[in-house]
Amino acid sequence: MLALVTDSTCGLTRNEAAELGVDVLPMGYSAGVARHAEGFVGENGDYAKALSSGGLVTTEAVRPSAFERVFRRHLEAGNNVLCVTISSRLSGTFRSAEQAAEAVGGKGVTVFDSWETAGALEFLVRRARALANAGEGVEKIVEELTALRGTTRIVFSVPDMAALSRSGRLGAIRRAVATKLNRYPVMALDEGAIVKLADGRGARGMAHVMADQVPEGATELLVSHFGPRGVEAREVLLAARERFPEAHLRVKDGGPVLSKHLGLGAVALSWA
Repeated sequence: MLALVTDSTCGLTRNEAAELGVDVLPMGYSAGVARHAEGFVGENGDYAKALSSGGLVTTEAVRPSAFERVFRRHLEAGNNVLCVTISSRLSGTFRSAEQAAEAVGGKGVTVFDSWETAGALEFLVRRARALANAGEGVEKIVEELTALRGTTRIVFSVPDMAALSRSGRLGAIRRAVATKLNRYPVMALDEGAIVKLADGRGARGMAHVMADQVPEGATELLVSHFGPRGVEAREVLLAARERFPEAHLRVKDGGPVLSKHLGLGAVALSWA
């Protein structure tokens, strides 16, 4: 049997994780003196209040020891393990999983860098489970996931660039106020790194730019909102529904860890 492991930025609910048979390991975040483990979607309380309290907020990748415990449990049960993590260019979680795989001897554990996060990571995890249920081996599953991650599968916009600038993950993107002159930057993950695609005028213009990035034939779309669901998320939902009226479209909370780095009010659109 193939055991699947991922991190909490995948955005699964507790029931979804149970149905998929996926171990979701929590990333951590600290606000002031309080440290929190990121929970399943819908189980993180009023994290927006903690993030906006004015104190120092930091995040922490999943620790190697946490991965090691889960890997050993599955190996002792006779299972192989496939661990699919948030992009290695966004977090140290992938390296933690690699270290844990080395600690258990490497054999039977495969660690895969998704180049993604949020809804796009969820879609990869779901695809991995579907392939495993169909009887495919780890090598075949990794081959297909590698092909899937080669296309842009998540786009996002932020209320301003302050949080991303502080995160150090912007690369060459200009560190300017995103909503200056009512313009929202639309960005994507390209091989796991953040790249800018375009600007949208106002929340509605931004939403249509985001929806236009989705290729024809997409059947699964997911809108992620970071912090309370606001007008930006509503506009993205409407634009996606207008362009893909037959697609299965969901809306989810993106959780505290990504909210810290993107900024409260950010919104993302993922597809499969």
